[in-house]
Amino acid sequence: MKRSLLHITTAVTVVLAGSAVVAAPASASDAPGAVCTLTENTWLRTAPHGTVLRTLTAGRGFRYHWHGWAEDDDVWIYGHGAEYPDIDGWVPRRNTTC
Repeated sequence: MKRSLLHITTAVTVVLAGSAVVAAPASASDAPGAVCTLTENTWLRTAPHGTVLRTLTAGRGFRYHWHGWAEDDDVWIYGHGAEYPDIDGWVPRRNTTC
């Protein structure tokens, strides 16, 4: 009887823990802007063609804050990645699904 109760308690704990993980939001943060997906590993920069701040991972979210820069086919968007929601910077638009 004690062994069955232990198995049931363990199973309930595993199910509850898995439910908590699934319920977590899949966005960079609640800051205004659109959530895009990075299509390849991308450098987050201080400015278009500026100093590299961080490397953002392909498949993760990028919160685009509706600021951009463009010259001919060179388009950059401003925001932050899901991995570093407290660091805003610039990424090439071509590396996102925005």
